Amino acid sequence: MVDVIEQRIDIGGLQAIAIGDPQAALQVVFLHGRMMTGADLAPFAHSLGVPAYFIFPDAPLVVEPRGRSWWQVDTEIRARVGADAPVDLYAMEPVGRARARATLAAVCTALGPGKTRVLVGFSQGGMLAMDHVLHGARPAALVLLSSSRIAWSDWKPRLPRLAGMPVLIAHGRADTELAFAAGEALRDAALAGNAEVTWIAFDGGHEIPLVAWRALRQCLQRLLAD
Repeated sequence: MVDVIEQRIDIGGLQAIAIGDPQAALQVVFLHGRMMTGADLAPFAHSLGVPAYFIFPDAPLVVEPRGRSWWQVDTEIRARVGADAPVDLYAMEPVGRARARATLAAVCTALGPGKTRVLVGFSQGGMLAMDHVLHGARPAALVLLSSSRIAWSDWKPRLPRLAGMPVLIAHGRADTELAFAAGEALRDAALAGNAEVTWIAFDGGHEIPLVAWRALRQCLQRLLAD
């Protein structure tokens, strides 16, 4: 088995874990969720067994009790107040959303042009990934894992920017953080934008289970085969 290089780097003003060959034709930028770090998801790069260059950036804001966030968590906490069930955050307008987009854009710019790039986001990271694409980014594919719509009044008229883009969306029926209906609505939004949607509904919670791992791997393998 060939050893895969893993190192900590500075990219686009963020700390990140980089795994694989920087010269690989396929780049995968993987965004973590609220109260996580890039290290929480980095094992995926090794387990997927795909010859790609993986970047797992740490979000810029430190939060309690652990981890980091792409925008101020009090915005999301307010959106959840009074909820006695999993939520759909479609109406939430996160404070710092534009700054988070700019940070992600800086990471992607630092990776350089000319490569096939996939943007993957889990939970809050998926919200940022979709926001980034709807504001003009055009990755080869978009993967949204256990996520939700946000800023819907802004997103809705931008959905045509998804036209023709492969979009993989996975959500657990027993998700206690973000409602399964939120995942379905995210799927429907991508369909409304004429994206090429792959939908994975699984019997689990707020997680990335084997069925989603397999779908992600298949997505990356297809891009490598093209």
